[in-house]
Parts: sequence; structure tokens; C-alpha cells
Amino acid sequence: MQRGHWLWIAGITLAGLVLRCLAARGGLWLDEAWSAIFAQEVTTPAGVLFQINHDNNHHLNTLWLQLVGPAAPPMLQRALSIVSGTSTIVIAARIAARRGPAPAVVAAVAFCVAPFLLTYGAEARGYAPMLLAWVWAIDVADRWLADPAHPRPTTALAIAALLGCLAQATMLFGLFLLGLWVVLERCWDAGWRQGLRDTVVLLAPAAAVSLLLIATAWFAASAGGTGFHLGNREPHDWGKWFDAMGQLIGGTIGPAVVLVLLAYLARDVCDRLKTLAAIAWAFPLLVALLALPNSGAARYYIVIVPPLLLFAAITLPAAWHRHRSVDRWLAGGIVLAFLVQAGFADSVMVRNLRGDPGRAIATLSRVAPRGATVSVDYDRSSAILIAAAWSQQYPLTLAASPCPPAHFHFVERDGDAAFPGSPGWCGRAYREIARGDPAGLSGTHWRLYAAMR
Repeated sequence: MQRGHWLWIAGITLAGLVLRCLAARGGLWLDEAWSAIFAQEVTTPAGVLFQINHDNNHHLNTLWLQLVGPAAPPMLQRALSIVSGTSTIVIAARIAARRGPAPAVVAAVAFCVAPFLLTYGAEARGYAPMLLAWVWAIDVADRWLADPAHPRPTTALAIAALLGCLAQATMLFGLFLLGLWVVLERCWDAGWRQGLRDTVVLLAPAAAVSLLLIATAWFAASAGGTGFHLGNREPHDWGKWFDAMGQLIGGTIGPAVVLVLLAYLARDVCDRLKTLAAIAWAFPLLVALLALPNSGAARYYIVIVPPLLLFAAITLPAAWHRHRSVDRWLAGGIVLAFLVQAGFADSVMVRNLRGDPGRAIATLSRVAPRGATVSVDYDRSSAILIAAAWSQQYPLTLAASPCPPAHFHFVERDGDAAFPGSPGWCGRAYREIARGDPAGLSGTHWRLYAAMR
């Protein structure tokens, strides 16, 4: 590629950084807040690795939260994800650049503004650094598959596996997809015997690292005596699965019909990334057919987002350069629809900031500047207030019991669960003084009430 194309990609990457910084404002929502609490409770990096036996402990993110400290502003607490999400744009462009400058620019734009990637690239959790490791693994494998005569990049893939699994356990799904991709490509090119041999040799160190981390986590959970805890475990439900697919596709490439149109436009595209995308898209269906728990959580399928975006990045320029006008119209329409949809979703997220729980503490600072005691409906909600109070250095006290409630009462709800129409607890009437409702893939619905005098 020429220097001018890389300047375009540099500009797009800078725009992605700015966009993630804008989306990273506001207080930590529930899952982020609990990560911050965990980071301070164990006090040491060893504690992060061996004492927090909970699925909300995304190790690299928790280590970062421990490093920056509880009083750090939210944007600094989310800096690991911001940098990781921004860096992923460059690596994605490098993968696509092997197919030409147009795919590279399209990939950079897609990874810059895709709402799904913006969401997790601007919050203090482990998904963004995991995606960085996952896309790097795709880059390493893709480069080797282009010329298998070169030495196998076993060390690079093992490092990617280590960092990815420490960032977020869904990296294991990515490694599974990577293994299927490599074995299919090598078997087609060199026969099944050589293909299996190459795949085993290539991925054995990465698999060993992953198994070692799994064994370590199991040992730590067993030694702690309490076992491993899941924040939420729901049985498989087809309705929730379809909702998750809608969130996943809508937050990646737009309306579901776009996926069908991309498949049509890719009919003449012969590229190994097309194979990876097909394998990736089959993964959620496999989870549903196996009726695995939590199959209705879109974030658990996040590893399929990069393959789908890379697939679109190579397909759309190829369709545009065909002589058939219908293909050009479809390709142009898909790009326009994606940019409009992503622009709208991103702007909503930047304005909404996941409901911004930090405004609850900001409100208390205004009405009770010397400090306040707050009661909560659910014990889990305490993390939201504690994290925000730490960040804003506000003297907050949590009431020991929700009844009798304190002068201020904080209520949090999941999804569409209703808040009280006439707020009152233990015979005491309250009025709402602040609220937040997320408009996106993550966030916290909350209300802050003050007692009526």
C-alpha cells in the first residue's frame, strides 16, 4: 500500500480514539463497578489472579483498575480498553491490506465505528483487550497461511492466547474458531494429513497455555473453598438467543438483511477470510443447538465480530469493482446504511453514557455536599455508588439495611423491570431526584430518591 493510504488509516484510527474517549465518560456501571471493587478488595496482583473466583474478574482489566486506583477518573479506569480498542483498528486494517488498499480503509472504518466494538472499547472490562489479542491472532495466522513455507508463528500465537485468555475467557472461543480455520485451510491446500500436522504443531503451544490458565483458575477456585461464581446463569431460550443475534448483527454490520446481501456479493470472492467468517457465524448456532446456558447474552459471541467485519471489508470493494451495476448499487447501499446506522447508534451512546451512574453521586454532592447516607434495594447496587463516590471523592455512607431506609434511597433495575410508581419504603414517602437509563448494549437503569419531609 502507498503512504497515502496509511495516512487515511492513521486518521481513521485517531477518530476511533476520540470516539472511544467520548464514549468512556460517565460513572462505572454495575459490572465495571464490581470489577473496581474486586480490584481494591484483594489489594495485590496475586490476589487478582488467585483470589477473585468470579466471572466478572477479567484479569488484565482488574489489574489495570488496581494499578490506577479507586480515585482515578472513569476515563483513566477505562484507558486499557480505549487503547486496546483503538489498536485493534490498525491490526484489522493490516489484515485487510494484504488484499489491497480499499479493503484496508473499509476495515479501518468498520472497526472504528461499529457500535458493538465502540461499546466494549470504551468500558472498564476485558472484552476490548481480548479482542485485540484475538485480531492479532487472526493477523498472525493469516500471514502464515498466505505463505506456509515460512516458520510457523507458534510463539506469537501462544502469547496472543495468554493475553487474550487473561483479558477475557471468551478468547477460548476465538482459539477454537482459529483452530478450525487453520485446519480447513491447510487441509484444502496440502491434504488432510499435512493439514492436521501443521495445525497441531502451530497451535499446540497456544492450547497448552490455555489449558494451563484453565487449570490455574480451577485450582484457585477449589483452594478458596467457595468454588467459581457466575454473576448470572440462565438456561437456553430460543427467544433470547434470537434477541442476542439481533443485537450482535445490528451492532456489527446493521440490519440482518445486510448479512444476506453480503453473502450474495461474496459469491465470487475466494479468500481465506471468507472461510473464517463462515466458521464464525456457525458458532452461535452451535451454542444454541447445544442449548448451552447464557446463550442469550450477545457479548459471549463477540469473537465473531472481527471475522464478520473483515469479511465485509474484502467483499464490498470486490463487489464495487465488478462491472455489474446491481453489485455496485448493493455495495454502496450497504456502506451507506452501515455508516448511518453506526453513526446514529454511536451518537446515542456518546450522549447516554450507559445511563451514567456517576450522576447519582453528582446529585448527592449538590444537595448534600458534606456527605450522605444512602440505602439500596439490592446489595449488588452498592458497587455502583461506592465506585462513583471513590472517583468523585465524595463522603458516602451506605445504610446497613434497606429498612428503615436512609434519607436517600437508590434503586436499580434490570432491563424493562418497572420502578415504583409511588416510591415509598417502610411507610416513608420518597421523591425522585435523579435517574439514568442506558441506551445500548450495556449500562444500568437506576433512580435516586430523597425522603419527603
